[in-house]
Amino acid sequence: MMELDEENGGWVPLDCVLDGGPAARAAIGLIVLANDTVIEPEVRRFLPLPGVEVYSSRIPMAREVSPECLAAMAGELPRAVELLMPEHRLDVVAFGCTSGSMIIGPERIAGIVEKVRPGVKVCNPVSASLAAFVTLGVRRIGLITPYSTEVNKRVERFFVREGLDIAARASFHQDSDVSIARIREEDILRAAIDIGRRNVEAVFLSCTALRCSGIIDAVEATIGKPVVTSNQALAWDALRKAGETQTVPGAGRLWMH
Repeated sequence: MMELDEENGGWVPLDCVLDGGPAARAAIGLIVLANDTVIEPEVRRFLPLPGVEVYSSRIPMAREVSPECLAAMAGELPRAVELLMPEHRLDVVAFGCTSGSMIIGPERIAGIVEKVRPGVKVCNPVSASLAAFVTLGVRRIGLITPYSTEVNKRVERFFVREGLDIAARASFHQDSDVSIARIREEDILRAAIDIGRRNVEAVFLSCTALRCSGIIDAVEATIGKPVVTSNQALAWDALRKAGETQTVPGAGRLWMH
């Protein structure tokens, strides 16, 4: 029987050992747009690994997905990073917006994060997707987005500057994350198969607010080509930047690398 510690108010002292905690293998900080309801469950679906955890901080974002609203997030990013477990270890900070990453710029995002959390690795859906295309050995892409025409123009220009051949393109033409998150998976599936059957080497589904995790294998099985999505690539890149190389069944060909 444990003895009471009278000098400590009669509380029984307990012995314990401190281990690595729930994120013993990898702690990934995720910057989520304030109105995004999709990215967190999607990213966690791609990372069902013991000892790997994702911790979120939200960043203000206007309802309208416009170039101006996307660019404005740069000013809000430092505070969002500050709120990511400030007294705990982070291995990677992942910025969770594809079009915003293109408009703000991956280098600028990395620089902002580095000032707040020096030494922590940084990733975003755009750089992750470019790395995925290289890993898969593809350059001629079928591009599917949910964006407005003006944002679509920015996205296409960005990828072309990076040396990709956008051989087919399609958009759901939505103007907010609220509506993007409500696009049915069966509509995304149908669009991805249609674009994937064209003269492309792979399909890229752009936007962290699109629900794609449940359709990747079905599309790849139908078209016989790889599928890359914003959340899939972001989770894959974040895990590898954290030093982990596990494969995840059901997450597409990318996760076999």
